[in-house]
Amino acid sequence: MNDDERTLNPSQAAPTIVDGVDHSVDPRSVKAARIVGISVTLVIGLIPLIANTIGWAVGSMPLKVYLSLLGVTFGLLGLVVWLCYWWPAAHHKRLRYLVDEGGLRIRRGVIWRKVIWIPISRVQHTDVSQGPVQRSFDLATITIHTAGTAGASISLAGLEHGVATRLCDHLRPDRTTHAS
Repeated sequence: MNDDERTLNPSQAAPTIVDGVDHSVDPRSVKAARIVGISVTLVIGLIPLIANTIGWAVGSMPLKVYLSLLGVTFGLLGLVVWLCYWWPAAHHKRLRYLVDEGGLRIRRGVIWRKVIWIPISRVQHTDVSQGPVQRSFDLATITIHTAGTAGASISLAGLEHGVATRLCDHLRPDRTTHAS
């Protein structure tokens, strides 16, 4: 059986999202987060480098001060780039989710740990989104909007796109009226 026949065969439908098992998010999310974090850091890091260089070039800054500021800027930039490399792996290691018939549980936190339980009965609506880097890795973020106070939204990033859409369908409050 070739790949096309496998995808068209309804007896081999995608596994159910409801399994009551703790899952980690997709490991590709670590690389995607590193790409975004390091890219943004380097772009933002150019601002003080350019400003200091202009200040030195127009003569309003002595060379000694310029070189000192350059050293501090590169040192801080190196530290932030290292954090942008290290943090996604640490975050991934401690981010887990569990889906059952009652809803979704998310455990996360590198420094401060948090467990979030989202019962289906509290779900107002869900969104699945992808940024350009997530799209290139076939990843997505699901945002669950719950009944309650303003800002009652919980996001879970780093899911494989198909998993995110199945989870979105499972958490839909009207899913029982549309189920066949």
